Amino acid sequence: MTNETPRIRRASRYQKQQERKAAQRAADNKLYGAMFALMSILALFAVLISALMLYGGNVDVSGMSGVAEPWLGPFSRLEVGGIFFVALIAGIVYLRMRKR
Repeated sequence: MTNETPRIRRASRYQKQQERKAAQRAADNKLYGAMFALMSILALFAVLISALMLYGGNVDVSGMSGVAEPWLGPFSRLEVGGIFFVALIAGIVYLRMRKR
């Protein structure tokens, strides 16, 4: 009986460790899925805007002049926001990978 008790404990610890790993994998998959969905939507939005600019002809984009004119040196608010978004996503992924 004394030989079985450590085995049961060892198996129980192993099972708990596997459950924690599975929970971490599920959380990572949820995060990556959300990031992929958000980036896909933003990429489609960028393609839509560029298609309207190239082939739209008489499309009025004066409503975007506030975010498209130079703001921080030669960069517009739209470019700064895009760079910030990419840096934010990279930081989140880095912290998730480092936590493992």
